[in-house]
Amino acid sequence: MILILLQVTLLVILALALLAPLESLEWWSRRHPAPSLPPPAAGQAPAAGIRRFAVYLSGIAVIDGASISRREHAMLEEVRRRVPDVVITEDVFPYAMENRGLPQRATAWLWRRLDRARRRFRWWPAPFLINLRNIMQVLVSADPRYGGTYNFGVACVVWQSLLNAGYDPAHPVPVTLIGYSGGAQIACGVARFIAAQGIEVDVVSIGGVYADDPGLDHIRSLTHLKGSRDRVQGLGTLAFPGRWVTAPLSSYGRAVRDGRIHTVGMGSVHHSGYFSRHPTLPDGRTPKEATVEQLVEALRW
Repeated sequence: MILILLQVTLLVILALALLAPLESLEWWSRRHPAPSLPPPAAGQAPAAGIRRFAVYLSGIAVIDGASISRREHAMLEEVRRRVPDVVITEDVFPYAMENRGLPQRATAWLWRRLDRARRRFRWWPAPFLINLRNIMQVLVSADPRYGGTYNFGVACVVWQSLLNAGYDPAHPVPVTLIGYSGGAQIACGVARFIAAQGIEVDVVSIGGVYADDPGLDHIRSLTHLKGSRDRVQGLGTLAFPGRWVTAPLSSYGRAVRDGRIHTVGMGSVHHSGYFSRHPTLPDGRTPKEATVEQLVEALRW
């Protein structure tokens, strides 16, 4: 029985891995001529008195752009309160082209059931399919063969989110891409296309897993928040050879050498604990307070 379950699991993983790049390739094939970032809507008034814009890209557990956790939303609300001259959007689903969430597909019935099941039965393994499906999109983003197409498609969504929030391309202000977990890789991939508009781009990685993406050559800085109990964020260093010390000429190696990557220790925090209000750090703060303070500092920098 265990052997059968293992075989089925491997088949599911293989199927998801083979299908993962097809969405971005199909999206690209429908763009004639070559696609470009969307222009501002006619008559849309730009936001006034805003010093910086930020876009939050959640982790692999989300199913669409409106399903970030209450803890993440509360954290962003606290950041907004402390930096009122910064606009933060959180409506981007970073694991799909055109911001098409999983409930907006022909297989919506499956994803909705899995989402409900994981809320009711915390340790049931089947809902992990949501995470697995989104992990495959992170790998597509990091793949040098398909990453450019995928990241450009998500960049169009990020750009539209900025425009909807009142971003004025005629008077560009800096943009910060905040990525949690796998969202950090998407943020790095998107960065080069936003920077191509003549915009200063920074990235904040909250326990992020990211590769030696070419986008790292185009950012001003990357701030990586790292908990000492977070084993997941370390997968980025292990899985992507371009982040090894043996690759000093990779995009990541150049960013490190230029001093544009900053790692911030967050204390005894595990991968899902950066937004927690309960455990107390040695200095008396909660992980949420520490994360908020680091984001506020990064947005004010």
